[in-house]
Amino acid sequence: MLSKDYKLLDLDKDATVQDARRAYHRMKALYAESSLATYNLMLSEERAEKLDAIERAYMRVCMEIESRSPTHGSAFIPAQAAPPDPPEPGESIGNYLKRCREHLGLTIRDIAARTKIRTTYLEHIESDRISDLPAAVYLRGFVLEFARALELPDPEAITAVYLKRIEREDE
Repeated sequence: MLSKDYKLLDLDKDATVQDARRAYHRMKALYAESSLATYNLMLSEERAEKLDAIERAYMRVCMEIESRSPTHGSAFIPAQAAPPDPPEPGESIGNYLKRCREHLGLTIRDIAARTKIRTTYLEHIESDRISDLPAAVYLRGFVLEFARALELPDPEAITAVYLKRIEREDE
């Protein structure tokens, strides 16, 4: 059964809890209702079953990794870790997205794989390199998908704030 769990999460047998957590979030985003990669390929019931299987596989894999840990009992990291604090006053949305991504243990490549957005655009969004970003019509979709991939509570609001800042910079 465990080998199926590792396969479902696309993990090697020597994976760490951190690897399992990243894999869990990657797979969860891949099969999320809002995922561009799978929305046309699955019925809602199939998607729910897959997400449930991913959840159970993550729990079993983490328990197995924890049992082989020398400090047995301290390695497990809950999948639903509390999100980072909301953006601080004056903090850019790009920096906030970066902080959320790092909090989840995800790389730019992980987000690029989930969203099908080029890593360079994601890096430009995070570092607020406005002059290197595409037109607002594309940027809106990029920021929205970025926030969705991070499973942030209100991706539309985050996108709106980001675009307002871009508009102010262009004036």
